[in-house]
Amino acid sequence: MRKIRTLVLISTLICISTISFGQELTDNFSYYPKIEFNDKIVVNTINEKNGTTLQKVVIDGFDSKIPFYLIEPIDKKEDSFVILLHGINYSKDDWINPTSNRKYSNRYVGLKDTLLTLGYSLIIPDAKYHGERSYEANFASPVTLYSSQDLQKVYNLLATTVKDIRIIMDYIQAKSNITSITFDVIGYSMGGMQTIFLNSVDNRLNRVVVCVAPIDHPKGAQRLGMNEEHANKLDIISPKNNYASLQKAPITLLMGADDVWYTKEEAQDFFEKINIKDKTLKFYQSGHYLPNEFISDAIEGINKE
Repeated sequence: MRKIRTLVLISTLICISTISFGQELTDNFSYYPKIEFNDKIVVNTINEKNGTTLQKVVIDGFDSKIPFYLIEPIDKKEDSFVILLHGINYSKDDWINPTSNRKYSNRYVGLKDTLLTLGYSLIIPDAKYHGERSYEANFASPVTLYSSQDLQKVYNLLATTVKDIRIIMDYIQAKSNITSITFDVIGYSMGGMQTIFLNSVDNRLNRVVVCVAPIDHPKGAQRLGMNEEHANKLDIISPKNNYASLQKAPITLLMGADDVWYTKEEAQDFFEKINIKDKTLKFYQSGHYLPNEFISDAIEGINKE
């Protein structure tokens, strides 16, 4: 009987410790919901060819203004929104029109256009320090935050952006008369990391697709010029060891087998640690730049029943 009690006590302590650690991790993305958003629509256009409406909306975010695109097709699904999250050094504009000097932009635009054809409304924000928010880092390239050893801004880049996305979701819900709104998320590279974090803390997501997310953030930080001592301090916002077991909504991982930002083994290990049953992992024979095939796979990932 004493052995049984001891085992029960140990199990309870482990459970409490796990819950406490999980709470500490999700606290990085906590915020106080806003009552007033001070929203302003600064662009409102209609595509004459297909009737698609594009609005650029600006609202109060966690600690600054958030600009984002809200794009709605003429034959839209009334309750279905997909949030598209870009990679580092990109912006919301890279989803709108392809640019020759932006390697991933063609893929972004192809995915965006296909989703609109299928009737999805899209939410496309700028991550902190990116696009129209670059003034928040004195217009420096976000990559330089790592080489300049600016731990606070690197933390803000990931954590604050996740909070801002949650605030955008609050805004969409507040302005809609529909109670059954669903949010799917597709994130690429850094946006994939933010998708993992968002899916660890917010219960409103329906399905998420994570594309080529750097699994080991400290290792990736060192690739971008941060020294090892500082990079190791970023483990608290690194998917590898912390966030797999916290995933809430069904998740699809689309990864490159030869990606320099993570190993195939790291991606597989992360996938195996995800506790939910509805999960998918697919590797392409590619690096960080996924083939066109990823577009149909990403859409399949949010369309599963």
